[in-house]
Amino acid sequence: MKRFLRQFILTSGVISLAAFFGQAAHADEIVLENGNVITGTVTKLEKGAVTVTTAFSEPVVIQASKISKISTDGPVEVHLIGGEIIKGKLSAPEPGRVVVEPSDGRAGVAISWDKVESVNPPAPKVKWTGNLSIGASTQSGNTDRTSVSVGGEAVKRSEIDRATFRMLYNYSEEGGNLTARNVYGALKYDYFFTDKYYGYVGVEMFNDKFKDIRFRNVVGPGVGYQVWDDNVKSLLLELGLAYFSEDLYLGTDDSWATGRAAASLKWKFFDSLTFSDNLVLLNRLDDPADYQLRNEAAVSTSLSAAWAMKLSNIIEYDAEPSANVDSTDMYWILALQYSF
Repeated sequence: MKRFLRQFILTSGVISLAAFFGQAAHADEIVLENGNVITGTVTKLEKGAVTVTTAFSEPVVIQASKISKISTDGPVEVHLIGGEIIKGKLSAPEPGRVVVEPSDGRAGVAISWDKVESVNPPAPKVKWTGNLSIGASTQSGNTDRTSVSVGGEAVKRSEIDRATFRMLYNYSEEGGNLTARNVYGALKYDYFFTDKYYGYVGVEMFNDKFKDIRFRNVVGPGVGYQVWDDNVKSLLLELGLAYFSEDLYLGTDDSWATGRAAASLKWKFFDSLTFSDNLVLLNRLDDPADYQLRNEAAVSTSLSAAWAMKLSNIIEYDAEPSANVDSTDMYWILALQYSF
């Protein structure tokens, strides 16, 4: 039994030493200005600070400006301030500069520390926000009615992109007869080149029997500028081109190229009061006098953390509508809204 215990302790010690020296032989190494050497794994660099993790202590955070030399055993992902991403092993033969050595045999790229935004940054955070609403509405224009309206919006936002979905459905009957039924929907994907500028591709769809529109479809790309985007206010401006097509109930179907201009504003005046406005203008390229405009303004007041009352005003204008159809429709919608 004693022989077995001695053999077990000896074997365990050999394995532990092998693991220790094996880790040391394959660890990343950082040499500081004062000569101290830190070994471990370089996990990230953010805001000018390098984080090194080891199996024997808490993560160590080191200012990049204090590093004299650095070398990594495995490849890392280096993000530069200009947006470029380089993958490879790190080495720093001299203070203030780092060399990224790609694994495909290309020559190493020398970069000064002040050009590096991050190393192995965490995956972009994805955030979903949105709302659902249901309420009563009144409309004047092509029809006069009282109806039920159902609407919703969902936005998925990360540091580099954003996806937006919006819809509104209106339905009403008078005396057992259908008096109004229309649907508006929009999908848009934004990819941010910088914190402010982004490119987008979007599609907008519309149906309204009483405006002689069986299906209107607008799809195309463009560019945008995010003026503000914080907890109090948000404003974006967009310009683009799109393919516009209409399938009509009675009129002649048609399609054409159109310019698109849009703006979206949200402002939280108080904790309980928020104003928003979404404007879209579509202008036919070969006939500037032919354009459509949709503006949706809303004021919401909080009832609780998730619930609010929302009053919306929607204006739709068509400069050249179908025969016997008014140019302007206006909706007033009072709805109960749930936000998530």
